[in-house]
Amino acid sequence: MAASRSKRAAYELPDGAELIVGPIRTTFVCSNEGYYADIDNNCQIFHICHTAFHADGTSEMQHWSFLCGNQTVFNQFSFTCANFEDSIPCSNSDSFFYLNANLNVGPDVPLHNDQDAENAASLMPGRSVQPGLSPAGGSPFRG
Repeated sequence: MAASRSKRAAYELPDGAELIVGPIRTTFVCSNEGYYADIDNNCQIFHICHTAFHADGTSEMQHWSFLCGNQTVFNQFSFTCANFEDSIPCSNSDSFFYLNANLNVGPDVPLHNDQDAENAASLMPGRSVQPGLSPAGGSPFRG
């Protein structure tokens, strides 16, 4: 029951989600594990993709969809729902999908490095990375 339910969790959003997002586009498909902003829905929806391995040796990609709170978007840089002005532009989210590969590397590997933070800051007007302040020591981003 759990495996079949997880398949149906894609785009199972709260009633009234279209009042926040508008017409919901169900175009996102999981291809790798991780957390993904849904660019086709203005990043107001995000997805969690996870590979489930079964006892018979088969596997399937499970897909869950979530709605960010009103007036927030999914920030692909921080993997959080945040205010629009505190997020990378939605149209640039796919440039940060690679950060998902850092999630399971190990406890001593930071999610972001200085280059990641500089890339994100360059996309956000009025934001800059403070010299010597790496994301591990405290990010210039809230969220």
